Amino acid sequence: MLIKELLAKSAEQLREVTDIPQKEAMILLGEVLGCEMSWLLSHSDDEISMDERFTEFLKRRISHEPLEYILGRASFYGREFDVDARVLIPRPETEILVDKAVELAKELSPHLHIVEIGCGSGIISIMLALLLPKARFTAVDISSEALHVSQHNAKKQGVSERIAFVEGSYLDGVSGEIDMIVSNPPYIANEEPLGIGLSYEPSLALYGGSRGDEMLCQIIDLFVTRGVKALACEMGYDQRQPISEYAKSKGLEIAFYKDLAELDRGFWIKEKR
Repeated sequence: MLIKELLAKSAEQLREVTDIPQKEAMILLGEVLGCEMSWLLSHSDDEISMDERFTEFLKRRISHEPLEYILGRASFYGREFDVDARVLIPRPETEILVDKAVELAKELSPHLHIVEIGCGSGIISIMLALLLPKARFTAVDISSEALHVSQHNAKKQGVSERIAFVEGSYLDGVSGEIDMIVSNPPYIANEEPLGIGLSYEPSLALYGGSRGDEMLCQIIDLFVTRGVKALACEMGYDQRQPISEYAKSKGLEIAFYKDLAELDRGFWIKEKR
């Protein structure tokens, strides 16, 4: 079989799974062969025999397993992070949360203690450590398996010495002054059905309670009780009103930001001065 014939056949099998079947077929084959997509294009008339690893990758993707889990990596903020089924796959909209946290940090002081609640793969704390070289970080997660991934990624990106990883819930095990909390916590309501792709991701990192916003409200409470200077959180697109009302009930001024699709995607709060 020619490479172009294998890619065409594979893309047809992926047509019901993705909007970019040809590209994903090339990504998977390139992964198996250890080559770039440009090589596949320039060698499309070369003969190739079916590889068992490619067959397995294709089977997994046809079953709607996310491409990032198959490859074992994902791109975030222009960098490559390792991911697997123990952690959520990074989303582009979370880059906006990082941008907002950097903006808030620069309004405070270079020498900050920033705590991430629910660090998962570690992408947020790691990127903030790279962007805020004088700050120190504590990354908390209730999952020891997620912490294993985040610690690996921190070492890979060269910032492991600047991030303390803590296994716990919310701010368990975090002592001393906290200048900023940043979080992309679970915010999907418990009864809300998931798309087939999301069903591969850890439910512990997705479901936030019967309403979905319970963890967000708890984080706001911690912002108040621990005397934190700034808070930045991602949230669900339909949670602006309840979160706004909750923050106002605590006497806080809250502001929201939108994602690239112009949907409400997060909020930030600063201490009153």
